[in-house]
Amino acid sequence: MIGPLHHVGISTPDIDRAVEFYTTLFGFDIASEGGWEPGNELRDRQIKAVGSAARAAMLVRDGMRLELRQYTHPTGRPKSVDAPAVDHGINHFCFSVDDVRTEYSRLLAAGVDFDCEPLEVSSGVFLTYGRDPDGNVFELLSGL
Repeated sequence: MIGPLHHVGISTPDIDRAVEFYTTLFGFDIASEGGWEPGNELRDRQIKAVGSAARAAMLVRDGMRLELRQYTHPTGRPKSVDAPAVDHGINHFCFSVDDVRTEYSRLLAAGVDFDCEPLEVSSGVFLTYGRDPDGNVFELLSGL
């Protein structure tokens, strides 16, 4: 039997920037940090690469986990920071918030980019899509 979602993994070109973004603006704590150097055959098999190396951090908050990885070898291809949410693949992850408008204003003031202002999608249900520094889309949702 498959259990609940354990974590969301995000590849980033700058792990320090990503950790700062999610700890400062979203209240995550660093649960662990690590990574591996070239020559780790198990990790090479895991990610289908030869000579792989990475830095990693597991962030936690209220039972949620985000695993951030910066691959130093091989380096990943950059994603367009304004790729539309309709592109194939995982297109966003969602945070429940008490008030979308309040969080939108707070994050906007901190320089976070958003695809739209908070929208009322049904009676009392509000959402907005924002972007982390690497262009990954997050949703803020309230009213459910």
